[in-house]
Amino acid sequence: MKKNCLFMFIWLFSFSAFAKDYVPFVSDEKAKQEIQSFAKEMASKHQFNQQELFNRLSSMQHRQDIIERITKPAEGLPWHRYRKIFIKDKRINQGIEFWNKHEDLLNQAYQKYGVDPAIIVGIIGVETFYGRIQGTFPVIEALHTLGFYYPKRSKFFRSELKHFLILAREQGWSLDSVKGSYAGAMGMGQFISSSYRNFGVDFDGDGKINLFDNPADMIGSVAYYFKRHGWSADGFVAQSIDFKPAQKSLLQKGLKLKSQLADVSAAGIETASLTGSTVKAGVFSFEKSDGNNEYWLVGDNFYAITRYNHSELYALAAFQLSELINEKRRTQNKNQ
Repeated sequence: MKKNCLFMFIWLFSFSAFAKDYVPFVSDEKAKQEIQSFAKEMASKHQFNQQELFNRLSSMQHRQDIIERITKPAEGLPWHRYRKIFIKDKRINQGIEFWNKHEDLLNQAYQKYGVDPAIIVGIIGVETFYGRIQGTFPVIEALHTLGFYYPKRSKFFRSELKHFLILAREQGWSLDSVKGSYAGAMGMGQFISSSYRNFGVDFDGDGKINLFDNPADMIGSVAYYFKRHGWSADGFVAQSIDFKPAQKSLLQKGLKLKSQLADVSAAGIETASLTGSTVKAGVFSFEKSDGNNEYWLVGDNFYAITRYNHSELYALAAFQLSELINEKRRTQNKNQ
């Protein structure tokens, strides 16, 4: 009897854990109803052919592999495993090559937008290994699947599908030709469709915005994105700190920084040596491989990085990669 009860407890626990993350299946019939409404809206607001759009989207099969990928993102890993994905010698060395090759463009972006070349290189390095890994999923399939078969975030992805259809029309793209991530992000910097339309920059002045294989446009667009999302020239990003239990009120529970720098200083955390200025500040903890945590004091520019990808893990990985690239490049230049 006890064995049966234990089995039942384990089964119920497993089921409840599964149910927490379970995304209800959407029938094709239900999806077609939603597609019909979407096509009608696109016709009335954006002058698409309603029947053609409905026929196109309703004839597509949803992709379960995309749903499985989005329910298990890398950002769900502990920090010590997540960091290893991006902080590698090869990525650092190729970041230096990318910087050296495009130094003039990076300097121009800094002059225009005030965004440090190192963080631009770090972002492109984390996102696509400097353009090498841009994704193999047809964007139309990713946004169709997530917009109509993934209820948890369907509103967001239908909006991105709207932007993608408009963007493809503006750019003269064939819908089937554009590939990106499982979430529909595109190009060297993995811009989602709304970001491509709102923050894409024709940085080389050739009359086109090409974020797939034009480094000038990609560098300018990443810089512009950061400028528009609060990046401050030469501002403070992050610094490893010693942390005491008595300071736990400073720990972040979300990404938006909750403390003033003066409050952090008053709590006993040394701030006089910070590189760059910041108004807001916060402390994040990151899990190490030994089960303990490391603690990082972060500022306004760290928060700006989280506007690119809403994860403190992502922001710290991008920052650390940028710092390692910058440091090694300086050493190489000094020794030449």
